[in-house]
Amino acid sequence: MNVERTKDIQIDEDINFEVLISNPNILKGLSKAGYERPSPIQLKAIPPGKLGLDLIAQAKSGTGKTIVFGIIALGMLDLNNPKPQVLILAPTREIAVQTKEVICNIGRYMKGLSCHVFIGGLPISEDLPKLKKCQIVIGSPGRIGILLSNQNMSNKNVKLLVLDEADKLMENNFFSQIKKINDKLPVNKQVLAFSATYDKPLLKALGHFVRNPHHIMLTDDTPCLEGVLQYYQIVESPETDNIIEKFKIYEEKFKKIADILGRVPFYQCIVFINHRGRAVDLANYLTSQGWMAMNISGGLDQQARLETMSKARNFQIRVLVCSDLIARGIDIERVNLVVNLDMPKDVETYLHRVGRTGRTHGLAISLIDINEMNFIESLRENHQVKIEPLSDKISFKHHQRPLLTETDIKAYDKLLDERETIKTQMPEIPSVIFSINDNDEKKESSLNDKTTKIDNRKKKQKNKQNTTNNYPEDNYISSDYYNNNQYWNNDQWYNSWYNNWYNYYNYNQYQYNYNNNNNDWSNSNLHIKDFIPPDLLF
Repeated sequence: MNVERTKDIQIDEDINFEVLISNPNILKGLSKAGYERPSPIQLKAIPPGKLGLDLIAQAKSGTGKTIVFGIIALGMLDLNNPKPQVLILAPTREIAVQTKEVICNIGRYMKGLSCHVFIGGLPISEDLPKLKKCQIVIGSPGRIGILLSNQNMSNKNVKLLVLDEADKLMENNFFSQIKKINDKLPVNKQVLAFSATYDKPLLKALGHFVRNPHHIMLTDDTPCLEGVLQYYQIVESPETDNIIEKFKIYEEKFKKIADILGRVPFYQCIVFINHRGRAVDLANYLTSQGWMAMNISGGLDQQARLETMSKARNFQIRVLVCSDLIARGIDIERVNLVVNLDMPKDVETYLHRVGRTGRTHGLAISLIDINEMNFIESLRENHQVKIEPLSDKISFKHHQRPLLTETDIKAYDKLLDERETIKTQMPEIPSVIFSINDNDEKKESSLNDKTTKIDNRKKKQKNKQNTTNNYPEDNYISSDYYNNNQYWNNDQWYNSWYNNWYNYYNYNQYQYNYNNNNNDWSNSNLHIKDFIPPDLLF
């Protein structure tokens, strides 16, 4: 597999994996998986790792760190021993699943290899049979901690502990769990820590786990992968406290993303968004426009998350809309476009997001409002990131690269055919009427002037109202596609937002609380905080 690689994962020396690895089955697996020459981090980290040294390794996101500890882990296994010998900890379930796929891929020719994932969200009863024969254990700290505490997992033969995305694992919410796990493992084990970013507090925290570590720091003044072209586009945002006007911004951003997808040659795209509710909405909208899309976030159950990632990796969808759940560590080879619908809170997260498209050249486009220009300037001045305004004159023809396998070509052609059959029109945005109580003046904002239809819907809604409930007449959100559900309860006002917008544009139901005494909006039982940012709440 000849892939044009970026500078970050190229080496100047004419070296292949045969120089680093003697195991013919691992070499055969690497070749089958498409790895012919090592990246810089692989070249520097594999030799000391094979010697048994503890490592603290730093390299940019997307440069092949998983292959490093995968090769080291496979090389030290006793395949005649079915007990756990390697423990790999990851901060998210998705990273754990991906790590297992990578290791099994390069270890496919190792007879007797057993590698399994143990993560939350799935029954522990499913883990127990797998532990009877599992040489490489991969999992999240929470689930691994439970298995060790319950003595479900044998720990006597563990000789390697890997901390993947170590900066996240050393944060407060994980650190105590990692320490408890480490205390249950043999003292003389080898420890490998990998991350794209390190600072002094992190190195101090890692001191609890490593002994005389060998440091490998492959960073330069350019924290982003050099193969990524980065652009931003300003979306007009009116200075207003009106929540409906602010929703217009997202309507405009949705349309901008659809326009970008139609303009930029891409195979698969990841769209990052800060709030779960809008991730669902955007995925449905893009699908309605002919771009097969799915969303993934921490709000989905584990089985749904696994199925979504499987479809993305098998090239059954074009667009993956997600929260920062997969900003770290997740690599889908065909992703050559990343779009930030919302800018992240910090530069580190931005760099991780952009890293999802950097291995074989890629594009990253951020949709911002004028107030976020300070973030762009910080990227340029403080982090040496080259990011330019997106112009209509820019041509992306040079960005198109051929697919490498017959399977990918067939999957891509199928998605193109499906696009023509599923494309639909975007439904109209519903009109909204707010009211706090019977005596308040109604605040009306309408994106569509359909007052007659609104009145008709009010009459129908009143007729359907359950007469056993002593609620006053509803003031509601209405459209041709909207089924209202709003009611009163003492001083609180509950309202469903954007529910069931016809086929694809299906907004999940959210409820708002309004307190008359202090004008405080807060979330009800459906996580409104994940749908609307705090600065948009009244």
